[in-house]
Amino acid sequence: MEKIISDNYNSMALVDMWADFIDWKKRRQGEDGFLKKTLLENNCQRIFEACLGDGCDTIYLLKEGFEVTSNDLDLLFIKKAQENARREKVKLNITSYDWRELGKHFEKSFDAVICLGNSLTYLFDEKDRLKTLTQFRKMLVNGGILIIDERNYQYILDNNKAILKGDFRYSANYVYCGNKVHGTPIEITPEKVVFEYSDTARKRKARLELYPFKRGELLNLLKKAGFKKISQYSDYKKTYSKNADFYQYVAIT
Repeated sequence: MEKIISDNYNSMALVDMWADFIDWKKRRQGEDGFLKKTLLENNCQRIFEACLGDGCDTIYLLKEGFEVTSNDLDLLFIKKAQENARREKVKLNITSYDWRELGKHFEKSFDAVICLGNSLTYLFDEKDRLKTLTQFRKMLVNGGILIIDERNYQYILDNNKAILKGDFRYSANYVYCGNKVHGTPIEITPEKVVFEYSDTARKRKARLELYPFKRGELLNLLKKAGFKKISQYSDYKKTYSKNADFYQYVAIT
């Protein structure tokens, strides 16, 4: 599923840099209560986080009083999330299931599924992406919601030549907000974008391969997966902006 460029150094460097790339505090400031407010407005208490990562969003939701089950396949990220949870004095409930098989384990079990941080773009086959979204829907109770986001890949594809020359526009105010670690595209094609993450202070680098959603592609997949009502946001504002850093979708079963 996940396209972490596979060598031990790359994976360990990526995990070590991730908190500085996110900036947990600034992520919460950037979303301005969006996640918690959306969950409360839709009467969600039982949450499934599809991609735990270093625990940033799960730990936040646990501390806000939600019941959270978190999923990840990467043992290094799981270990890091557990370390962070101990520091924050919360207990994680972790599963390690293939997204494409989730409905077998959790049918109508959650009020909300969240898949944040551009995580769905780890899947390169459209059939896998559609199957995953369908599994997310099966996990939800009637009226449950999926909250999912995507990077503005259309901007990257449309401006690939300038970006590869070093002119990459990203505000660092939303989702990935750190100023110690920077992520920049170093390879751009319609089928794949490779991001390089650099921590200049520690002289470390790591890379990720990601599938670049085209404009409207994720929205259409959500509809194909059977979600009835879908709201789109641009950098957490309920509108569409071609200049957004990230898009968020709230999809209701």
